[in-house]
Amino acid sequence: MGNDGLLVQYIANLEADKAFQYVKVQIAQGADPYTILSDCRKGLDEVGKKFETCEYFVADLMYAAEMFEKITDVLLPELQKTAKMESAGKVVIATVKNDIHDIGKNLVATILRAGGFEVVDVGVDVEPTTLYQSVREQNPDIVALSCLLTNGLDSMEDTIKGFGPAGLRDKVKIIVGGIPLSAKLAVQMGADSYGENASEALVRCRELMGGKP
Repeated sequence: MGNDGLLVQYIANLEADKAFQYVKVQIAQGADPYTILSDCRKGLDEVGKKFETCEYFVADLMYAAEMFEKITDVLLPELQKTAKMESAGKVVIATVKNDIHDIGKNLVATILRAGGFEVVDVGVDVEPTTLYQSVREQNPDIVALSCLLTNGLDSMEDTIKGFGPAGLRDKVKIIVGGIPLSAKLAVQMGADSYGENASEALVRCRELMGGKP
């Protein structure tokens, strides 16, 4: 079951109905939800490549994000069956100012929820002041920041640096991720950790909580 490439193809081609029906059938047949989620990631990667080559546009990215959200509504209960009932921690997640992309952020949020974390999604193109206010209100253990575009890097760095003056830097751990980032760049920005992909983000968040990878 699964791993036949069909889901990757359906998502890459923005065939929402076929993708959703495929997932429902796979779940009913007992397929591993993590395998399905991995195929979703591959499909979304293909969507991203088509965007980069101008075959797809922003509206297509938004449509792909809606497809993924609908699929995760089906997957999340299955994923949570393997998670511990107690919360692994609380994460506030956002795409930084000047970046409207949410596919990567949503994928990370889904993986974290499946791993037992409580996740508060602040959204995309988030002003630093909005993020700081959310942190004050939600009192999370971790803040996860995402960006897809290179021009979001300055915003991400400014946002991280602003945690100090806002009186919040010693209250949370910060993890960052996104295509233009690297572990080295994350350190230079002042982040506590870096996740190359959604699965690694879960591992790193568990590490930040003092747990085992």
